[in-house]
Amino acid sequence: MDLLILGQYAAALIAILSLGGMLVKWGIVKPIKAYIDQATYPIHPNSNGGKSLPDLINTVDEIKTLVNSHLQDHKK
Repeated sequence: MDLLILGQYAAALIAILSLGGMLVKWGIVKPIKAYIDQATYPIHPNSNGGKSLPDLINTVDEIKTLVNSHLQDHKK
């Protein structure tokens, strides 16, 4: 086969694979990401003074720090 024909086949194959990859990205990955963003959106973000489930980690960290501090202060 001629080198030019092999180059044309390679270019066509790359174009087809690139198009397939873009279709997968826009047809499958983006809707899944949108679903995950919707599913993990804070529950009632305006209730409780703006506190929501993502703020829970801050509260847990504060309690952990308080407990560790208390344990350090009251060691035998």
